[in-house]
Amino acid sequence: MARLAADDAGALAPLYSQHAPLAKRALLRLAPGCAAADLEELLQDVFVALYQGAARYPAGLGVERWIWGVAAKTALHWRRKTWGRRKLLRAQGDPVVGLARSISATPETTVALRREIARAIGALQEEQRDVLLLHAVEGFSGEEIAGILGLKHETVRTRLFRARQRLLDLIPAVLIDELMEGNAR
Repeated sequence: MARLAADDAGALAPLYSQHAPLAKRALLRLAPGCAAADLEELLQDVFVALYQGAARYPAGLGVERWIWGVAAKTALHWRRKTWGRRKLLRAQGDPVVGLARSISATPETTVALRREIARAIGALQEEQRDVLLLHAVEGFSGEEIAGILGLKHETVRTRLFRARQRLLDLIPAVLIDELMEGNAR
Protein backbone atom coordinates (compact mmCIF):
# COMPACT_ATOMS: atom_id res chain seq x y z
CA MET A 1 0.00 0.00 0.00
CA ALA A 2 2.93 2.32 0.66
CA ARG A 3 4.19 1.71 -2.88
CA LEU A 4 0.73 2.47 -4.29
CA ALA A 5 0.55 5.64 -2.20
CA ALA A 6 3.89 6.64 -3.76
CA ASP A 7 2.18 6.27 -7.17
CA ASP A 8 3.97 3.02 -8.04
CA ALA A 9 1.46 1.36 -10.37
CA GLY A 10 3.67 -1.75 -10.48
CA ALA A 11 2.59 -2.54 -6.93
CA LEU A 12 -0.99 -3.09 -8.06
CA ALA A 13 -0.36 -6.43 -9.83
CA PRO A 14 1.04 -8.26 -6.76
CA LEU A 15 -1.70 -6.74 -4.59
CA TYR A 16 -4.31 -8.01 -7.04
CA SER A 17 -2.74 -11.47 -7.26
CA GLN A 18 -2.71 -11.85 -3.50
CA HIS A 19 -6.04 -10.25 -2.56
CA ALA A 20 -8.39 -10.69 -5.54
CA PRO A 21 -10.02 -13.84 -4.04
CA LEU A 22 -10.80 -11.92 -0.83
CA ALA A 23 -12.30 -9.01 -2.78
CA LYS A 24 -14.32 -11.40 -4.94
CA ARG A 25 -15.75 -13.17 -1.88
CA ALA A 26 -16.67 -9.81 -0.38
CA LEU A 27 -18.42 -8.75 -3.59
CA LEU A 28 -20.32 -12.05 -3.82
CA ARG A 29 -21.60 -11.53 -0.28
CA LEU A 30 -22.32 -7.83 -0.61
CA ALA A 31 -23.69 -7.73 -4.17
CA PRO A 32 -25.90 -10.82 -4.37
CA GLY A 33 -27.47 -11.22 -7.77
CA CYS A 34 -24.51 -9.68 -9.56
CA ALA A 35 -23.92 -11.33 -12.96
CA ALA A 36 -20.49 -12.86 -13.58
CA ALA A 37 -19.49 -10.15 -16.07
CA ASP A 38 -20.56 -7.42 -13.64
CA LEU A 39 -18.70 -9.17 -10.84
CA GLU A 40 -15.44 -9.03 -12.79
CA GLU A 41 -16.02 -5.35 -13.53
CA LEU A 42 -16.73 -4.65 -9.86
CA LEU A 43 -13.55 -6.51 -8.92
CA GLN A 44 -11.58 -4.24 -11.23
CA ASP A 45 -13.36 -1.21 -9.74
CA VAL A 46 -12.22 -2.29 -6.27
CA PHE A 47 -8.58 -2.36 -7.28
CA VAL A 48 -8.81 0.93 -9.19
CA ALA A 49 -10.30 2.48 -6.06
CA LEU A 50 -7.49 0.96 -3.97
CA TYR A 51 -4.94 2.54 -6.29
CA GLN A 52 -6.68 5.91 -6.26
CA GLY A 53 -7.21 5.90 -2.48
CA ALA A 54 -3.84 4.47 -1.44
CA ALA A 55 -2.71 7.82 -0.05
CA ARG A 56 -5.61 7.69 2.44
CA TYR A 57 -4.76 4.19 3.66
CA PRO A 58 -4.36 4.23 7.47
CA ALA A 59 -1.09 2.45 8.22
CA GLY A 60 -2.43 0.64 11.31
CA LEU A 61 -5.30 -0.96 9.43
CA GLY A 62 -4.78 -4.38 7.89
CA VAL A 63 -4.80 -4.51 4.09
CA GLU A 64 -7.57 -7.14 4.14
CA ARG A 65 -9.87 -4.87 6.17
CA TRP A 66 -9.12 -1.96 3.82
CA ILE A 67 -9.91 -4.10 0.77
CA TRP A 68 -13.11 -5.40 2.39
CA GLY A 69 -14.21 -1.79 3.07
CA VAL A 70 -13.51 -0.73 -0.52
CA ALA A 71 -15.39 -3.79 -1.80
CA ALA A 72 -18.33 -2.93 0.48
CA LYS A 73 -18.50 0.61 -0.90
CA THR A 74 -18.21 -0.68 -4.47
CA ALA A 75 -21.01 -3.22 -3.90
CA LEU A 76 -23.23 -0.58 -2.29
CA HIS A 77 -22.76 1.68 -5.30
CA TRP A 78 -23.62 -1.22 -7.63
CA ARG A 79 -26.76 -2.10 -5.64
CA ARG A 80 -27.95 1.50 -5.75
CA LYS A 81 -27.23 1.73 -9.48
CA THR A 82 -29.02 -1.50 -10.39
CA TRP A 83 -31.99 -1.12 -8.05
CA GLY A 84 -33.95 0.98 -10.52
CA ARG A 85 -33.16 -1.31 -13.43
CA ARG A 86 -34.37 -4.37 -11.51
CA LYS A 87 -37.55 -2.61 -10.49
CA LEU A 88 -38.25 -1.70 -14.14
CA LEU A 89 -37.66 -5.29 -15.26
CA ARG A 90 -40.11 -6.58 -12.68
CA ALA A 91 -42.66 -3.93 -13.68
CA GLN A 92 -42.37 -5.07 -17.30
CA GLY A 93 -43.29 -8.59 -16.26
CA ASP A 94 -39.78 -10.03 -16.25
CA PRO A 95 -39.57 -11.72 -12.84
CA VAL A 96 -36.15 -13.27 -13.50
CA VAL A 97 -33.51 -10.75 -12.54
CA GLY A 98 -30.12 -10.77 -10.90
CA LEU A 99 -28.33 -14.06 -10.30
CA ALA A 100 -31.01 -16.23 -11.91
CA ARG A 101 -30.76 -14.25 -15.15
CA SER A 102 -26.96 -14.58 -15.25
CA ILE A 103 -26.80 -18.35 -14.79
CA SER A 104 -26.50 -20.63 -17.79
CA ALA A 105 -25.98 -23.74 -15.73
CA THR A 106 -26.63 -27.38 -16.39
CA PRO A 107 -29.99 -28.77 -15.28
CA GLU A 108 -28.23 -30.73 -12.52
CA THR A 109 -26.61 -27.57 -11.15
CA THR A 110 -29.92 -25.73 -11.30
CA VAL A 111 -31.66 -28.53 -9.38
CA ALA A 112 -28.85 -28.55 -6.81
CA LEU A 113 -29.14 -24.79 -6.38
CA ARG A 114 -32.91 -25.00 -5.91
CA ARG A 115 -32.49 -27.73 -3.29
CA GLU A 116 -29.89 -25.69 -1.43
CA ILE A 117 -32.05 -22.56 -1.55
CA ALA A 118 -35.07 -24.49 -0.24
CA ARG A 119 -32.94 -26.03 2.52
CA ALA A 120 -31.47 -22.64 3.43
CA ILE A 121 -34.87 -20.94 3.52
CA GLY A 122 -36.17 -23.75 5.73
CA ALA A 123 -33.28 -23.18 8.13
CA LEU A 124 -34.10 -19.49 8.62
CA GLN A 125 -35.83 -18.28 11.77
CA GLU A 126 -39.57 -18.07 11.16
CA GLU A 127 -39.67 -14.28 11.48
CA GLN A 128 -36.87 -13.88 8.89
CA ARG A 129 -38.40 -16.48 6.57
CA ASP A 130 -41.81 -14.75 6.61
CA VAL A 131 -40.36 -11.37 5.71
CA LEU A 132 -38.09 -12.85 3.03
CA LEU A 133 -40.89 -14.80 1.35
CA LEU A 134 -43.31 -11.87 1.45
CA HIS A 135 -40.68 -9.69 -0.18
CA ALA A 136 -38.88 -12.02 -2.60
CA VAL A 137 -41.72 -14.34 -3.63
CA GLU A 138 -44.85 -12.26 -3.17
CA GLY A 139 -43.24 -8.95 -4.17
CA PHE A 140 -44.45 -6.83 -1.26
CA SER A 141 -42.53 -3.70 -0.31
CA GLY A 142 -41.10 -3.21 3.17
CA GLU A 143 -43.93 -0.88 4.14
CA GLU A 144 -46.55 -3.34 2.89
CA ILE A 145 -44.93 -6.18 4.84
CA ALA A 146 -44.87 -4.00 7.96
CA GLY A 147 -48.62 -3.47 7.58
CA ILE A 148 -49.30 -7.16 6.93
CA LEU A 149 -47.29 -8.38 9.92
CA GLY A 150 -48.00 -5.43 12.22
CA LEU A 151 -44.34 -4.47 12.52
CA LYS A 152 -42.33 -1.29 12.22
CA HIS A 153 -40.81 -0.71 8.78
CA GLU A 154 -37.29 -0.69 10.28
CA THR A 155 -37.94 -4.08 11.88
CA VAL A 156 -38.93 -5.48 8.48
CA ARG A 157 -35.76 -4.06 6.91
CA THR A 158 -33.59 -5.54 9.66
CA ARG A 159 -35.19 -8.98 9.37
CA LEU A 160 -34.88 -8.94 5.59
CA PHE A 161 -31.21 -7.96 5.80
CA ARG A 162 -30.49 -10.70 8.34
CA ALA A 163 -32.37 -13.29 6.27
CA ARG A 164 -30.32 -12.44 3.19
CA GLN A 165 -27.06 -12.58 5.12
CA ARG A 166 -28.03 -15.91 6.66
CA LEU A 167 -28.89 -17.34 3.23
CA LEU A 168 -25.44 -16.37 1.98
CA ASP A 169 -23.95 -18.25 4.93
CA LEU A 170 -26.15 -21.31 4.37
CA ILE A 171 -25.79 -21.74 0.61
CA PRO A 172 -22.40 -23.33 -0.10
CA ALA A 173 -19.99 -20.89 -1.74
CA VAL A 174 -18.71 -23.80 -3.85
CA LEU A 175 -22.10 -24.05 -5.56
CA ILE A 176 -22.23 -20.31 -6.18
CA ASP A 177 -18.66 -20.37 -7.55
CA GLU A 178 -19.57 -23.30 -9.82
CA LEU A 179 -22.53 -21.39 -11.18
CA MET A 180 -20.45 -18.27 -11.78
CA GLU A 181 -17.68 -20.24 -13.50
CA GLY A 182 -20.22 -22.12 -15.61
CA ASN A 183 -21.61 -18.80 -16.78
CA ALA A 184 -18.16 -17.53 -17.78
CA ARG A 185 -17.60 -20.48 -20.16
